Amino acid sequence: MNNVILIGRPGREPETRTTPSGSKVVTVSLGVDRRGKDNKKETDWIDCTAWGKTADFVEGYVKKGERICIQGQLQTRNWQGNDGQNHKVYFVLIDKCELLGERKAESAPTPTTSKPEATFEQPSELPFQI
Repeated sequence: MNNVILIGRPGREPETRTTPSGSKVVTVSLGVDRRGKDNKKETDWIDCTAWGKTADFVEGYVKKGERICIQGQLQTRNWQGNDGQNHKVYFVLIDKCELLGERKAESAPTPTTSKPEATFEQPSELPFQI
């Protein structure tokens, strides 16, 4: 089973791209805290990608610094660089995204009573060339 659930805060505003066929893809880098050496807080930055209606949701509602929960699948992308070296990158393909209603103090909005969420539609193409 490949199921990932992460709670964290985007480090920047989501980035939107459109594929040559017109499909929207949105990426966001999610900062997720964990306890590291000597029990000190460390942050892992995890790239996350959304397509279709989920991309519309992330683009329209997710903001830098806002606490969100995403559920999705861990995926890899492999390619060979111009130098002949093989490369691999891991990312989370977002199935579902939920706003948790908290932002860091410098950008805290007025509280909302509902928490919109979106579900994933399987992409028919990739936002990059292999």
